[in-house]
Amino acid sequence: MRIPLPYKQVTLAVKAGAWLLLALFFLPAVGFSSAGSVKTSIQMLPGVTVENDTIILGDIAIVKGEDPLFVADLEALVVGRAPLPGKSRQIDAVYVMLRLKQKGILLDQIALKETGQTKVLRGSTLVDSGQIKDIIRDALHQEDLFQGRRAMVKDIRVAGDLVVPSGNISYRVEFAKKSIRSNKIPVSVSVLVNGKHYRKIWGTLVVDIFQEVVVLSNTLRRHQRITSEDIESVAMNLSDIPQNAILSDEDILGKRVTKSLLSGTVLRTDIVELPPLVKRGDVITISAAAGALQVTALGKAKSNGHQGERIKVVNIDTKKELYGFVVDAKTVQVVF
Repeated sequence: MRIPLPYKQVTLAVKAGAWLLLALFFLPAVGFSSAGSVKTSIQMLPGVTVENDTIILGDIAIVKGEDPLFVADLEALVVGRAPLPGKSRQIDAVYVMLRLKQKGILLDQIALKETGQTKVLRGSTLVDSGQIKDIIRDALHQEDLFQGRRAMVKDIRVAGDLVVPSGNISYRVEFAKKSIRSNKIPVSVSVLVNGKHYRKIWGTLVVDIFQEVVVLSNTLRRHQRITSEDIESVAMNLSDIPQNAILSDEDILGKRVTKSLLSGTVLRTDIVELPPLVKRGDVITISAAAGALQVTALGKAKSNGHQGERIKVVNIDTKKELYGFVVDAKTVQVVF
């Protein structure tokens, strides 16, 4: 009675049979039975380390022969792709013979002296996370990332270690400089091997940045004008500062607050304004021009207006309402 083999054993038997058929198909043509006709020999090496993306026959075997040009062609034959950096793969004699046949190379005068497997290891260099952090720190010293502001680096976070191919390794660091308004700044480190880009590592720079802002030193009522005695500059953590905070007293003097504010308030662009040049009820001069003719009349403002703003005015004599543009605190220009 015939007992069936388990599935795994059957699979292994099929694979072994397939390779045996390939070997039987090629090896008789190699020339072992007639050593006198052999002109070129290929001796497979037990293990090698490669540095390039592709594996050539000269990497994994010693090729000898009478014709140096033919030997050079064989050594340059691409056998396959190299494994990833730090990884390995196995290449056997049958696979090599298949590659030779695919390239149209006659096998009757080639002797394969070693039929075992060759372990091919890809050369590599480990770039650990500590190195990447040091590279980022060095880059910080070479540029004014914080634009003169006081800063304190709290942490540098990177994804982890990186295995890269062997070679001349260099780095290019780029910080996200656009609108730094947070204490977490994205940073990228491009890893170059022999001058060619290999991989980009992303990280985060965790930092406290201190920015001078204008705050109130006195409590002000609504529409009260701001004087130099009412404000002071205070250094605050950038992450705690509103987006529209006012950074310089030059941008605040002469303006007024739009609502009552307590001492210590960070001044923002949305809570200050320039006082209007003309207020509702002010008596002003209405100026009108038509060609070379210029006419003025006494008028009264019907609304507040800043310089250049269009407001309604009324001619005191005629009671006629007109629209004009504020020229200064006493004049509104009417255009016909």
